Amino acid sequence: MALFNYAAKEITLKIVYYGPGLSGKTTNLQQLHSALDSQTTGKLISLATETDRTLFFDFLPVEIGKIKDFSVRFQLYTVPGQIKYNLTRKAVLKGADAVVFVADSQGEMREANMESIANMKENLLSNNINPDSIVLILQYNKRDLPNILPVDELNKILNSSGYIYLEAEAINGKGVKETFQTVTKLLIRDLSVKHQFEIQPPAQPEETFTAVPDEIMGQPPSYERTDAAEENTVSSFPQDVLEVTALKEPLQSSPSQQEVVSVGKNIEEPSLPKKVEAPACSSEQIDKLSENLKENAAMLSGIKSAINELMDELKKSREEQKEILNILREVKINEAIERIKEKQKGWLAK
Repeated sequence: MALFNYAAKEITLKIVYYGPGLSGKTTNLQQLHSALDSQTTGKLISLATETDRTLFFDFLPVEIGKIKDFSVRFQLYTVPGQIKYNLTRKAVLKGADAVVFVADSQGEMREANMESIANMKENLLSNNINPDSIVLILQYNKRDLPNILPVDELNKILNSSGYIYLEAEAINGKGVKETFQTVTKLLIRDLSVKHQFEIQPPAQPEETFTAVPDEIMGQPPSYERTDAAEENTVSSFPQDVLEVTALKEPLQSSPSQQEVVSVGKNIEEPSLPKKVEAPACSSEQIDKLSENLKENAAMLSGIKSAINELMDELKKSREEQKEILNILREVKINEAIERIKEKQKGWLAK
């Protein structure tokens, strides 16, 4: 479920990487974390168990543009691959906006893939998420290994619903960014359709090009206009192109001396900024915020309960070990007593 932070003007979208154990979920997040811009990427947090771990980091892409003045932040999670950690899987999957199912292409992982995708759909339904309506794509990983199943066979056993699928070699970095770009584009498109939003690309507005007179430029400018379809896609101009475009107008224009003097006066005597009143939040927005806070609290409590269950299991196993040791000690003591009694009987007989 998309979280709207009206104070920070951010929309937080949650993407969960799901799949069987050792299928490449962790490798996907590690490759992404190292490849993305460190200035807009949070720390890679790991919650480790005995045999598996859950990873998390958030990412605020600047080049994706804004949705109604809201920046978009992605939170990426992985789930433990082992079925015995299903409670943690279910807790991590709560509130997900999109899922990337990472399948292991090896032939011997056929049953594990089928079991994991069935478990994913079951956990989605338990979190009141429809597997057919959520943004969900498949990644067929480990395509560099020799003993892999054909893509047609993988689609036959895993992709009966016709999800978008990609091939990948996560260990080599192939297909990792393509998978992330695909799921984010589908997620933004789905969000804009559900809430009737329009994406505002971060490119310079067209008025900055047309505002420069032809006489100053020396020749008529020839800029290509982008059509509406391209403006709505999740893309942007390279940063170096934007910087050069932004510098064109002050370099080409030649202001008069009077203009320079007026600018100097404006710099020496700046006007105080106008106070901007904070927009009033409606009762519906406040209700949504409270619901989001409740869901986050519920997810945290679920993770805590899972950790507590693991700790209880460890305590039980330790107690059982102590009981076994006590039993062994009692057995040894009884054996020693019996031996002493037998020796005493032998002495008395003599």
